[in-house]
Amino acid sequence: MLARLQKIINYIENYPLTLTDWLIAFFSLISLRLLGEHLVNGLAGSSSSFFVGSALVTALFFLFSYLLILIFLRVFLKDSVQKLANLLLWGFFLIIFPPIIDKIWCGSQKCWSFYTFDSLKGLISRFFSFFGDNPTLGITYGVRVEVALAVILIAFYVFIKTRKIFKSLLGGLATYVILFVLGSFPSWLTFFLLSPEKKIPAIEGFDAAGIFFSPIKLFSLRDADLLNILNVKMNLIYGLLAAAAMTLFFWMNFKEKFWAVAKNVRWIQIMIHAGLVLAGAGLGAFYFPENLTLKISQTLPDNFFSLLILANLALAAVFAWLAAVFLNDCVDLEIDKITNKNRPLANEKITTGEYMQLFWIFFVLSLVLALAVGAKFFLLILAYQIIGWVYSAWPFRLKRFPLLASFLSALALVLLFISGFILFPDGQDISRFPAKFFWLMIIAFTVSLPIKDLKDIEGDRKDSIWTIPALFGESWARFLIGLGIFISYSLSVIWLNAKILFFPAMILGALSFWIMQNKKISPRRVHIFVFGLLFAYVFLMAYLVFWPVIKFGLN
Repeated sequence: MLARLQKIINYIENYPLTLTDWLIAFFSLISLRLLGEHLVNGLAGSSSSFFVGSALVTALFFLFSYLLILIFLRVFLKDSVQKLANLLLWGFFLIIFPPIIDKIWCGSQKCWSFYTFDSLKGLISRFFSFFGDNPTLGITYGVRVEVALAVILIAFYVFIKTRKIFKSLLGGLATYVILFVLGSFPSWLTFFLLSPEKKIPAIEGFDAAGIFFSPIKLFSLRDADLLNILNVKMNLIYGLLAAAAMTLFFWMNFKEKFWAVAKNVRWIQIMIHAGLVLAGAGLGAFYFPENLTLKISQTLPDNFFSLLILANLALAAVFAWLAAVFLNDCVDLEIDKITNKNRPLANEKITTGEYMQLFWIFFVLSLVLALAVGAKFFLLILAYQIIGWVYSAWPFRLKRFPLLASFLSALALVLLFISGFILFPDGQDISRFPAKFFWLMIIAFTVSLPIKDLKDIEGDRKDSIWTIPALFGESWARFLIGLGIFISYSLSVIWLNAKILFFPAMILGALSFWIMQNKKISPRRVHIFVFGLLFAYVFLMAYLVFWPVIKFGLN
């Protein structure tokens, strides 16, 4: 019997599962779970926002659970990650059945499945009594069956792999610990959030319920739907945790490729993308200080979810940029073999197929993180991704046309700035974004972004991509870009009607122009100095013009 089971396990482990196959299979299981949950409840009594929130929290919860258990098994068994991922995917069929079991077991007496909210003493008691004595609320009959089967199956799998009973029991126990912590996760987070003010043994279940079920008032976001509040708050948490777990998994199992990718992500651009979201939020706080829910005077629990919104949105922007990098590098491979030979694809440290898999991972993650904040933010990040696609890839490949290419890149960056801004106006009304800022940023980015093309002149000309440097040559391109940057600094003083910025703008604008003309500064390094000065100017602008109002709101 064991030999036959071993044969079945070997077949599952060695199946040539691609990332695309895995994604389809995993989200098919998530869809079946969601279908079961909503069908047994008759699809009644829930808003559309609840359906979206519950679908997202289910997907993120199980993705995070999958990654945690996969990382544990990889460390515990030291086996092939491909084999473990295949086997664990089959094991996730268990997630389909809890809603059905609850419906059968509870009948007309409805079971409410969510989390366990309890004190530390209560959680310890629940741990040793397999989630406590009330299976109709919190950790229900169906979930308990799911957890029990998961523990038994993983313990059995460990035994099949090692033939050691003690290690098998240890594997099952560790799985139970992981699933128990996940099932009571809000309580553990509450211990962390309240511990500076309150001793952990004194924290009760109602403290956790108060944090996670209190009506949402986060910037201009409002929600009083009790059924959806927990979904919204947990989505903000699970989005970041899933991203962190995926990064840890990639680092643990593919170190050489991880560092090759990390060196190629253009860290200056990462800072720009995250900074645009935060700067946009700062401008929103200036115009709508009444909706600034992040306060210096408040405690960590009061600020926690406001900080999570900013973190999710900034990370969504960064992941959108990374997706654009992976797509662009795949399409520009022949150019990079001429002008960027150290990039992972050009030096063959990573295959094109692997890079496209990374593109899809970060494409989806950026949208998920944005959706955790709200549907409008999802649309803005999606628009950024669409611009990135038509800019880089065929059949359009609009990067071939100089002014249009720069304008599209500028528009994509402005969308990120707007995503931070619309956190503040009521209803996330994009029409409240000041037109003068829109056009100032469009002009400034359109004239300055061709800096990145200075290093690619030879490859771009060979591939008929007519950037400003490819058209005019390095010397004239440096002059035209530098002049455009100086004019942008000047316009910022006039359009913002901020006389206090005159001298900083003239000095930094002139210094940027000089840097652009100095050929001792490599085309691969000139953008670092120019954007460094831009960061300094933005900080000065924020401090001199906007900070007095924002500071009042923060207090």
